[in-house]
This record gives sequence, C-alpha cells and structure tokens, in this order.
Amino acid sequence: MYLKRFIFLFFSLCFLNQCIYDFYKKEFETDKDSNRFFLLAALGLISNPNHKLFQFLPATSRNLKNEQFIDSYFSEKNNGRPKIIFIHGWNPAERDSDPVPGDSKKIENIQNTFRNGIIHYQENISSAKDKYELFLYTYRTSSSVLFNGQNFASVLKSAFKKDDKIIVIAHSMGGIVTRSAMLSSDYESGMIDGVVTLASPQYGSPFATPNFSDDPLLKNLVSYLTETLGGKDLRHTNKGTGQITINGSENDTLDYINTNLTDNSRFISYYGVLNGCSGNEAFYYATGCQILSSTNPGFSANDGIVPENSAILGGLTRKQLKFTGYDHSMMAFQTNDVDDLKSLALFQAVIVSVDELLALP
Repeated sequence: MYLKRFIFLFFSLCFLNQCIYDFYKKEFETDKDSNRFFLLAALGLISNPNHKLFQFLPATSRNLKNEQFIDSYFSEKNNGRPKIIFIHGWNPAERDSDPVPGDSKKIENIQNTFRNGIIHYQENISSAKDKYELFLYTYRTSSSVLFNGQNFASVLKSAFKKDDKIIVIAHSMGGIVTRSAMLSSDYESGMIDGVVTLASPQYGSPFATPNFSDDPLLKNLVSYLTETLGGKDLRHTNKGTGQITINGSENDTLDYINTNLTDNSRFISYYGVLNGCSGNEAFYYATGCQILSSTNPGFSANDGIVPENSAILGGLTRKQLKFTGYDHSMMAFQTNDVDDLKSLALFQAVIVSVDELLALP
C-alpha cells in the first residue's frame, strides 16, 4: 500500500517536472548554443555552462528577484568577510541531454531548495548577513559526482583568492559533490575551510540501489532513478562504519571518496529523523520512511530518503546533529511557512556550526 502510493506520487511529480521543463523551455539556451558552449568548455575557454556560482545581494522583500543573484565572475566580493556557499542536491528529472539552462532557470533551481535559507540570511537571522557573504552554486545533477566535484573545485579556484575563508553548506547530493571537489586535481589544499552537510547521503541511499527490494514496483523506480551517472553515484554502499548490508550493493565512487578524503574533522553533519515516520510536511516522505523502515534490511532512522548512518558518515565527522521531525526537504530549511520554527531553528544551528568551523586553526 505504502509502496504503491509512493511510486504513483513519485512518477506524478516527475511528469509534473517535465511539464514545468516544457513550460520554461524558453529559459534554456538553444541546442545549437549548447553545443557551442560545451565546445568552448572542453577547450578550457569557459567554465561548464551547466554550472554557475552566484553571489546573493540582500534586499528587503521576501519576493526574491533574479537581479539579486549576481554572476560571481562580475560580483564585487568583500575579501575581508568569510563566504558561505549553498550547494543544492539532486534533481531526479534532470538529464545530461537537456539543453543548457539559462540564468533564470538556474536561479529557480537554487530557490527550489534554499529559498527559506536565503530569506533567513537576508533577514539577518543569527547575524548571518552581518558576518558572511552568501554565494549559491548550481550544477547538472545527472552528471557524475566526480565530474561535478571537479567543476565545483574549478569554479571555486577561479572565483576566490587562496586566503578567502569559505564554508560550504551542502544539502543532500551537494555534500558528496563537495567531498569529491576536495579530492579533485583543481582543488588547492585549504581552499574550503569547512563543510556543513544537510542530510547528505555520504554512504548512499537504498532508494538508488537495485538490490534494496524484490518488489517489482520499487525495482522499476530504482531503474528510473539510476538511469543517469549522478543517480548511480547515489547508490548505497556496504562499505563504511556502521553500514547495514544490502546484498550485492556497492558504490565505487563513494568508496573512493570516503577512503581518500581524510579531513573529516572539518565536516559537521546534520541529519533528520522522522520518528514513527511522522513530522514531515510532504506525505511522500512519510511513505519513503515507512518503506525504508519496513523493508528487509530495514533502516529505521531516516528522513524519508537518507538513512541516519549515511547522513552522519558513520559518526566519522567532527560533529553529528540530529533534528527530529524533519523530512529530507526540511533539512534544507524548506518548510511551507518561511517563519516555521523548524526552519528557523535549523538555520540558527547551522550558522553556529559555520562559526565553529571558521574558528578552527
């Protein structure tokens, strides 16, 4: 029952995403332009056109305008102030064959994940606006994590000076893209001073794992989710501290990152747990929680998508902070009401963690 509702809703949302994609297709570059941009990127003359870093300029209205999101290449950075960078997670409807999104679409993708957090920053919650400059990074999530990590490192290297203080606040897939960036050839040691992960599947998610369940509906869902390289990189790995074993499940990408990235002391992990699979705002997260909890093997502590142990990297990060009654989207500050205490409490806690990471030697 739960599984059928989950599958129906998921594919309904995917079809809705396709409708939105078609409606906003005017905001994408033409296919001819896309080919030209990718050729220039391959020659190293421009950065990957699917990737972009924006600086956010605060105003007063909660009706955020595109004009507040400035291409970081042209923005006037205050090099005396530390930077925080929001990086979003995975979009299951996205494909590498999609045209290059224009800036309006890129900004929309960012706001779909972080609108509440951006408003909290603008309204100076926890003095965030006074202390930090805010940047936001977007990328093509269907591409591989290692490819996206290389591009993220390249963008950071070109946008900031070596002595700039940078803290990344990463939701979901954004966390493992950041970890990948720190291992890439374009990464310079110390470029990122700390990372706050928000429900990041650092050991993957069973929902991207073919052997998670024998149920044919769930297998079809997993097949759809893992059509792309980015989707495959979200698979559950059996390797890792405290990991529950799913027969035949492996993820070479995450194993490579987790084995080779040794500076976990600069990571603080936040994770959501739906106790009794309740506390969520969207019912499909409750359904996802019930599937994760009841399928053998079971993952009783989760946010509807990511199990607890995956989100905390088996307890290997500097600190692990639990938020009860938060679903996967809420772990990016996204609540239906921007003034919801859950959104505010998470944002306030994250800023405390940013302060802590910046104080490290």
